[in-house]
Amino acid sequence: MDEIYHYPPELSNLLVDTIPLLFRSKKDVLVFFKGSGVSKQYTLDIENRVRVDRQSVTKYEIVRVVLSRLNEAGEKALRERREILKRIVEFESFSTCWPDDQLKARGLVAEIQKVINTKDAFTRMKIAREKEVEKN
Repeated sequence: MDEIYHYPPELSNLLVDTIPLLFRSKKDVLVFFKGSGVSKQYTLDIENRVRVDRQSVTKYEIVRVVLSRLNEAGEKALRERREILKRIVEFESFSTCWPDDQLKARGLVAEIQKVINTKDAFTRMKIAREKEVEKN
């Protein structure tokens, strides 16, 4: 039953492509996750790698590892996964991006918004259908 709360693969891939573009540094990516309520248990080893040998990890790897861990946590990490999505779809100031990445980041954020809106619409229709069946 937990599986319905996981990011679907297409959304996971979009997030892995987008989050590193939104921030200039690896520390900023980690701060984004911390601000989204992601606990240290999901990020501590990566934070240590960044501190000890910054070149040993990329922003993309940080995002991929943290999101995988949150997905594997199932319903327990639902709040964090929702907060990450909320912060991305509400992202407005692309000044935190490298100038060459701003346009690409805008496009990816728009794509994430579209995926989420589509999934939400289907979820609302499913709920309405279930209520109708229950009522009858």
